[in-house]
Amino acid sequence: MKTPVEFADDVEYLVEYAQDDWVGMSPVTAVASAMAGKGATLEQQISALLTLIGDLMDRGAVPGDLVEGDPDFVAWSGSRDEALQRIARETRALGELPDSGEVTWLHVTGKA
Repeated sequence: MKTPVEFADDVEYLVEYAQDDWVGMSPVTAVASAMAGKGATLEQQISALLTLIGDLMDRGAVPGDLVEGDPDFVAWSGSRDEALQRIARETRALGELPDSGEVTWLHVTGKA
């Protein structure tokens, strides 16, 4: 598995995207799939996904839900590890890497 450092341009793009808007899982899983490599198992893909999201969280992105109303993005409560465990659990339940609108959204809220 390749590390986020090897995908520095992609990681930087996702961080900048998350500063301006909500990032759905599609672009995140695209990078995670590339990190995991061709032919990776679901568990290897999930491992890459968690590594990538952990790196994004370290750079200020937080997982959360889009909701109707104000605010329209609600960050998940709990610790970093709890969020990553939730993402892993919900991804395993899907049986594949999530698309946008599934599992979580990421956003830099300024409160991370």
